[in-house]
Amino acid sequence: MPTWHELREHARTAYTLNQDEETWFSLLWSFDSGRSQQVVVSHYQSFDQDWIEFRSYVCKEAEMTPRVALRKNAELALGALALDDDGDYVLSHKAALASLDPDEFALPLRVLARTADALESQHAARDDF
Repeated sequence: MPTWHELREHARTAYTLNQDEETWFSLLWSFDSGRSQQVVVSHYQSFDQDWIEFRSYVCKEAEMTPRVALRKNAELALGALALDDDGDYVLSHKAALASLDPDEFALPLRVLARTADALESQHAARDDF
């Protein structure tokens, strides 16, 4: 059972962190196409457990209709589109920290970065990572 501190240490060792704060950190993925995508990993508590959320920007609310977002959600293998407090669509995936192993950490990072970047390239006016 990893702790938030152990997960952050693993991320620091295995990846180059873009930002590193007490309750969150981010990684910037660069693709051969020249595009990039930031994934933010944050820690929170719910249901008396520790959780982490993987989150990556997709586009502004005005750039994707709610109907399109819901249809995209039905196609996603991992994560879901949501609107954040700033009115941006983000791709989000949540996992219980207690059962997280290194593969369950690495896979969402890669999948969310690629999926969010693909959605962003289809719907956003620019590459905002």
